Amino acid sequence: MQINTDLLQKISSAAARNLDSYLQKALTASAEHGSFGMQMLDQLHEKLPRTSCNDCGRCCNSVSIFSLEYHRLIREVMATWPPERLRRLVQSALRFDLRQAEAGKEKRLRCIFRDDESKVCLVHPVRPFACRIFGLLKEDGKRECEEVKDLNRPETVITQDYLVSLQAKVLENSESYRPFPDEEAIHFFPFEFWFFRYIFSPERALQIYREILVPMSTPLTKLWHKHLELPTAP
Repeated sequence: MQINTDLLQKISSAAARNLDSYLQKALTASAEHGSFGMQMLDQLHEKLPRTSCNDCGRCCNSVSIFSLEYHRLIREVMATWPPERLRRLVQSALRFDLRQAEAGKEKRLRCIFRDDESKVCLVHPVRPFACRIFGLLKEDGKRECEEVKDLNRPETVITQDYLVSLQAKVLENSESYRPFPDEEAIHFFPFEFWFFRYIFSPERALQIYREILVPMSTPLTKLWHKHLELPTAP
C-alpha cells in the first residue's frame, strides 16, 4: 500500500497556515471532554509493574492508544507545557514526513513525545498502556526488549488475560471506529488519528489512518495486510 502523497502534502502545507487554529481545536476538545475517566485510567495504569530502561528510544514510535489515553495526554500537556512547546507538538503531529524512521527492516513513525536531545519521554507519568507493557515478561518468560527492567521483586509475569481485564473498563469508556468497511470497530489508534479526529472529523481521520499512517508503519501494515490493495479515496 502506497502513502497518499497528495494528502500528505495537503496536511504538511496546512501546518504553517492553520497551526494556531488546530492547536485551539485540539485543546478545546480535550477540555470539553473534562476529567471523565481520567482517575480510572490512572488507577489502571498503576496496576502495571514499574519499569526502567536505558532510554535508547528504539521503542519510542507512534503506538496505538485509547481515546481516554489521548485526552489524558492532551490534558497533561495543557496543564504543564508552555505555549511554544504546545505549538511545536501540533506542528510535529502535522508533519509526518519529518518523523519517518526505520527500525531494522521495518518502517516506523517516531513518537512526538520523544525528546531525542534529552533522551526522555516528555509525558512519562501519563504514558499509555502500550508503552507501559512494552518489555515486560511474557508468558513464555521472554522479553520484547532486554533493556527494560522490571523494578518489582520478584519480577512480574504479565499475561494477556491480565491485560484484557485491566483494559476492559477503558474499552467501555473509549470511542471506537471501523477502519475498513468489512472489519469490526476498534478502540485503539495512533495518537495522530485521535488528533485529526478532533481537529477535523472522524471521517477525515480514518482516511489519514488508512492512506498515511497504515502504509507508513510496518506493524500497522501487517495488521491490515488483507486491505493492501484497497484503492485510496479521491
